[in-house]
This record gives sequence, C-alpha cells and structure tokens, in this order.
Amino acid sequence: MPCFRSLLITAFAAAALLAGPSLHAGLPEGVVLAADTGVTVQEAWARATPGAATNGAAYVTLAGGSQPDSLVGVSTSVAATADVHETINDNSVMKMRPVQAVLIPPGQTVTFAPGGTHIMLMGLKQPLTAGQSFPLTLTFAHAGAVTVDVQVRGMHRDAPMGDHDQMHMK
Repeated sequence: MPCFRSLLITAFAAAALLAGPSLHAGLPEGVVLAADTGVTVQEAWARATPGAATNGAAYVTLAGGSQPDSLVGVSTSVAATADVHETINDNSVMKMRPVQAVLIPPGQTVTFAPGGTHIMLMGLKQPLTAGQSFPLTLTFAHAGAVTVDVQVRGMHRDAPMGDHDQMHMK
C-alpha cells in the first residue's frame, strides 16, 4: 500500500506540473512540491527526544519528479546544525557518516528511516516533544529550497534510538 500511495502522490505532482500553478495548492495534506522539478517531500517526521538529549533525527520521503535532482542541504531553527547522515555497517560496528548529497532519480522514491539515511539534528535548542512540530528546510540542487512542517512522534520500541554520539565516524 505505501508503494501505491507514493505512486499516487507522484502522479498527482506530475499532473499538477502539467496543469500549471493552479493545481499546486491541491496537493494532499503534508505533501510539499519542491519548485517545478516535480520533487515532492512527504511524511516529514521526527522522534521525540528523551530527557536532556542534545541530538535528534528527522525523516522524510522524497519522490522524484520529471528530472533528476539531489538533496544537497538541510537546516532548521530547532538545532544548531542539521546534516544528512547515513548509517553503515563497518565490520559489524554500526556507524554514521555525513552525506554530501542524496540523489533523487526521476519517478523514484527515496525514504529516510531510522537505521538508514536520516537528518541529524545536532545541538537541539529544546527537547523534541511528541505532538509538536517544527520547520525543516531542504535544499535541492535544481528545485532550490523548500520548507516542510516536521511532526514529532513519540518514541517507538520498533525504531531504536541508537547512540548517535557513539556511531559517528571519526
């Protein structure tokens, strides 16, 4: 079902591009069209942070439009810095490392998820609390910058927190 939903949203975004600006406002709730490349940003969420944690993570789903694009930067007002990271298995040791760009092929979906590609929020200015939201700006090589509203969800046992500080590659 999630694949069908992604295809439906991508098709809707393509139709919006062909029909012109009047349809851009008709995208489903929570879906943001990045300029006229057809890239859509959907399902932006973050996990609530425990106690005095100073780092957190955010996740999005990016659906490619009619031409290739790349996510080349992220920023938010809730943290001192935000970067795209990937989790890798280095000789049975899980580590994270920064990623300079994430390719978004035309018509394909790139999903950021716990244990994989994610947006690291470092130097949180306050805890991320379930039920709240915050703005996140994603910068694309062709589409430019787009700001989305990230929904903070509760901590789930099926999505491990991990120790972000210990996983960073040095």
